[in-house]
Amino acid sequence: MAYFGKDIQNVSASSTIRITSAVSVETYTVYVIEVTLGTYSWTVRHRYSDFHELHEKLVAGYKLDKSLLPPKKLFGNQTESFIKKRQNELEIYLQTVLYYLAPKIPTVLAFFLDFNRYEIHGITQALAEELYNRGESILQTLEMFEMTPLQLFALTERLKLPEPTCDSGDVKKDIGHILDFITRVKALKITGSSEPYESSNIDMNQLNFDLTLFKSLQKVEIVNCSPKAIGGLDTIKQTLQTLNISRTLSSFREFLLQDVPYWRADDGTLLVEYWSGITSADLSVNYITEIDDSVQLMPKVESLNLSNNKVETIEHLQWLSQLTYLDLSSNLLRNLDSLHTKLGNLKTLKLANNLVESLHGFSKLFSLTTLDISNNEVAKISEVKHLSSLPCLENLFMVGNPVTITLDYRTKVLELFGDRVSEVILDNERPDQKELDTVAVLQALQKSKDNKEKVKRLTPKKVPSSASLAESAYSYSGSTPPDITGEKTFGINPSPGNQS
Repeated sequence: MAYFGKDIQNVSASSTIRITSAVSVETYTVYVIEVTLGTYSWTVRHRYSDFHELHEKLVAGYKLDKSLLPPKKLFGNQTESFIKKRQNELEIYLQTVLYYLAPKIPTVLAFFLDFNRYEIHGITQALAEELYNRGESILQTLEMFEMTPLQLFALTERLKLPEPTCDSGDVKKDIGHILDFITRVKALKITGSSEPYESSNIDMNQLNFDLTLFKSLQKVEIVNCSPKAIGGLDTIKQTLQTLNISRTLSSFREFLLQDVPYWRADDGTLLVEYWSGITSADLSVNYITEIDDSVQLMPKVESLNLSNNKVETIEHLQWLSQLTYLDLSSNLLRNLDSLHTKLGNLKTLKLANNLVESLHGFSKLFSLTTLDISNNEVAKISEVKHLSSLPCLENLFMVGNPVTITLDYRTKVLELFGDRVSEVILDNERPDQKELDTVAVLQALQKSKDNKEKVKRLTPKKVPSSASLAESAYSYSGSTPPDITGEKTFGINPSPGNQS
């Protein structure tokens, strides 16, 4: 970005000020002023009364000729010809004032032209004055301080210039206030934009900036920025505990490694330092498609939020031994097998809004206390059986799955948890007494059924006697069986009528 306001040659060569149009608003006219510094430009809108107020201040403070501003007209000031004439006159006025007052640009004129929003000296002076007024309050309350890439870029570039920290003559605008603040601030939010900044053509995401002087940061939030534009990460790596990044990343490597292609050599030697202080990382609402191996550079992370990305498989998280909270909601996960080999001692797992059909892979997550599997594709009650053996599971969310339309869905799911039924909160609702009674009856019936089957399995089968076998054989052939008892019948069939 060009540096404005140092000498008249620089002003005339790299900047232009012109009024490009006039807009009628109710009973007055607004003039659109375009300011150009090198390749950057922006627009400012002012009515005639703003020009008059500016002129009064310049006349009083800088002995400007009072007749330089075109006079006010009470009647006929809304005609097209007058507005066009006034537009040209005001443009000449601004150009003349700029030429007359250069090389220094008065603060009142700088604010009139919005230098405090778009030009590096104006931006840093405005920031210095803000921190002069409330910097200590921010530090004492641990308030998160928000900056834009444009402000950080302006500060980075301003510090490169061989100029005193207070070149305006106003002690409130001394950038020493900024330097003192940024070395002590603990929480910083950087908010960029994919659109041009306000009324300018400035693309903030193309501006490089350096965080080296932020030596005490514990929490950083980055929204809609270019990770390649951020310098000084090795400094904040030493103190950072909480990292939040959104609408910025397509991979972990973009931030954790930046331009470094490998983080470990073939012999296992570490080529970069760990982000060993980070315990919480929120990388939700990004464009991440895979969990690459650079996630291992956060070995002490306990909470990891990767919701609203495009992740299809769970990888490399087994190396995060302290991870207890994982949110992978709103991704593209479908097949989740043997999760206990991929997730370790997880306590909370959120997988809402994915494509999961089977819960078989969850059966050995023995430390899990909360599982959110809502809005997936689970269709069978039997799938919940894989969760019923998890001894610590207390919160289960399944709303939005096809299985929830099953008749008596809640009682059938709760029944699977056996004696722990009263401890399970299903879909954010504890079982009421009626459900507990129903489950108790179902469990009793099931227990009775199981006992009968057990008895049936354990009871030995009867071995038939030889007489029974013989009778069965002759009965089948239609013949009279022989006497195998040793008694003769003499051909007389014993019957009730023949017995004495």
